[in-house]
Amino acid sequence: MAINWDGGWYRDIVRGGYSFNPQANSSTAFFPAYPALTWLVTKTTRISPEIALLIVSHVCLAGALVLLAAYVRLRFGSASGNLAAFTILAAGAFPTAFFFRMGYSESLFLLCTVLAFYLMERKAPLWLVAVVIGLTTACRIPGICLLCPFALHVWRSSADKRAGVRKLLVVAPLACWGIAAFMLYTWHKFGDPLAFVTAQSTWHVRLPPSWSHKLYCLAIFEPLRSVFDSSSPGYWKIHSYHLLAACSLPAVNPLFFVLGLVLVAVGACRRWLSPMEWSFAAALLFIGYVGRGYEMCMLSSGRFVAVVFPIYLVLGQLLCRCPAPLASAFLALSSVFLTIYSALFAASHFLI
Repeated sequence: MAINWDGGWYRDIVRGGYSFNPQANSSTAFFPAYPALTWLVTKTTRISPEIALLIVSHVCLAGALVLLAAYVRLRFGSASGNLAAFTILAAGAFPTAFFFRMGYSESLFLLCTVLAFYLMERKAPLWLVAVVIGLTTACRIPGICLLCPFALHVWRSSADKRAGVRKLLVVAPLACWGIAAFMLYTWHKFGDPLAFVTAQSTWHVRLPPSWSHKLYCLAIFEPLRSVFDSSSPGYWKIHSYHLLAACSLPAVNPLFFVLGLVLVAVGACRRWLSPMEWSFAAALLFIGYVGRGYEMCMLSSGRFVAVVFPIYLVLGQLLCRCPAPLASAFLALSSVFLTIYSALFAASHFLI
């Protein structure tokens, strides 16, 4: 079924609220926007939490794709041509985009990030952009990465440096309202404003080393290599010994991470991505890699890359420029893996 792994935690939050045990896996590791929206759906429709989770995910995905197409047309104007169509196809057929269709918060996070960029491109009031960014921080911790492009946007829209600083001092706290509210909630209920950090630390493939050793390992990309090291606890066959490597997310997670890095670099160098777009994409990849890349041996990297929406702008540009048969073949192959991963996930295979 589509409510596996993290989806089970979201279902439990919708049913009974949050719980916290500093020594064990706890639901406070999961941010409240997605389960809160699902709870609202269950109360207004009387449907089960499982169905409500999927409805919210699919509605948010549809909204995100429509908004992404509108953003591409607004961003590139008359030069967009087929770019919007190829961008949407790339986003919809991306192999790990199957998480957008499951009981996960990824589709809501994608919708909120695209909406924030759309509003900034439309030069909407700063307070409105800040409210949307604040909602994104209530979806997942990486929502704070939107502060990078938002700061650039505020800076560019200000008459001078002092005005920019004054505006940032006013709107930056508003842009953090989601994560701040969650911290206040966990502080009041559990006595720990960082309960989500404590809870997430209990999920690991291997224990974290000292910071100096961890930074060294990250610098030499040891977490990526650990996936293919049979002596490592992150060895992919430990988690999916019965699958081909190409069908095993534990095996291909590092490849998706590298693909994300390459696409962002290409987009920045070719100027297909604006500084706001590539800085946001780079921040998302950085926070996922530095935050939990070592401890989790790159597990979930493919899922994290799927929400980095600027990579779809780059893929759209590439597909526009390659021969039609090649573009069709790429999208077809991507769709095949999307289907395979979806089926394996629904069958409760270890696909994170």
